[in-house]
Amino acid sequence: MTIDATQAVIALSALLLTFAATILGGMKWMLDRLERRTDLRFAHVDRRFEQVDQRFERLERRMDRAEERMDRMDERFDRMDEGIRQIDTTLLSIQMRILAIKAAIDRIEGGRPPLLIASH
Repeated sequence: MTIDATQAVIALSALLLTFAATILGGMKWMLDRLERRTDLRFAHVDRRFEQVDQRFERLERRMDRAEERMDRMDERFDRMDEGIRQIDTTLLSIQMRILAIKAAIDRIEGGRPPLLIASH
């Protein structure tokens, strides 16, 4: 091989090496840029997930408070039901006394003629 051919091969090799280095450098730059953008997007997604988590925590606290209120309301309704049962029992007792009083009055008044009995 002559010196000219050797220089041409060296020059061609240098050109190919420079071309390869340029291509690889460009790819590295693009990959770095892609990695930065991906990191930014993941950071953004992480912040959004944190916000969503905080909202869910607030919602859970609200739901817990609402559940506590519902429990208190259930207790109040249970007490009201007990009070209504007592009132019903008292009214039934009063009704029974009234019937007993009417029966006693009927016994005191004695028998009635058939027409008066039918009118009651």
